[in-house]
Amino acid sequence: MTVDIRIKKTKRNIFQTFLKLITQIPFQKITVYQIYTEAEIAKSTFYDHFDDKYDLLEQVIQLVSEEFNSEVERKFAELNQKNFLESLTNIFLNLSKNHNELRALLKIHETPIRLESELKQKLVETCRKYLNQQRISNQFSIDFLSHFYGQLSVASITFALDHYDNQDWMAQQLQLMNDMQQNLLFKVLPG
Repeated sequence: MTVDIRIKKTKRNIFQTFLKLITQIPFQKITVYQIYTEAEIAKSTFYDHFDDKYDLLEQVIQLVSEEFNSEVERKFAELNQKNFLESLTNIFLNLSKNHNELRALLKIHETPIRLESELKQKLVETCRKYLNQQRISNQFSIDFLSHFYGQLSVASITFALDHYDNQDWMAQQLQLMNDMQQNLLFKVLPG
């Protein structure tokens, strides 16, 4: 069943309007009225697609999470032991040019579905799958490394989004990731 192109365009318009608003106004202060007025749609059109602003937020988080999941799967398929941690910062930044919107979404904690949790979960699952296929030192358990990677990834992504314009700090962050990888986490077993 295909979705009518008008419906897709309307939802995209509402999503874009919402993302624009959350960079300007705290989520708690955004009203449905502001969303449908800014999107230049009727109130009934908004409610045809969403129950309220919380439903809209959850759908936006789902969409961003799905895009992120695709990017993570693609990046992990390209990974090798040498660039495993190095890819942390770039995974999310490559996903979108909208770093302000992503930063704002990561700071919203008003619904059970939170972007940060969705990202961590996907990263842990993907990392565990990847590490199970690799021959790495058993100094650390795969479960520990997967969860550590998920936490570190979200912290790295948040840092990168918050300091997007500071190229020196971004370079330092990448250097730290490289140093951690070489010295701490992922030692490849021979053969």
